[in-house]
Amino acid sequence: MIIWAGVSVTRTLPFGKPSDVKKEMEWLVENGPKTGLFLGISSSMVPGVSWDNVKTLIEGFEYYRTHGR
Repeated sequence: MIIWAGVSVTRTLPFGKPSDVKKEMEWLVENGPKTGLFLGISSSMVPGVSWDNVKTLIEGFEYYRTHGR
């Protein structure tokens, strides 16, 4: 079984700061299952999301892919 944990595309990505994106990713990983966690976004990313938030999201994906929990 896979659990999809997604950073919010309606709240965090368009309206949050990079620190909010990082904090939400950390929360999802810490509170998600020990195995079978698929980290992503909750739906389609809308136009207008700041590049800093997208960059933070990608950096978070890379970090958790290489370092795990």
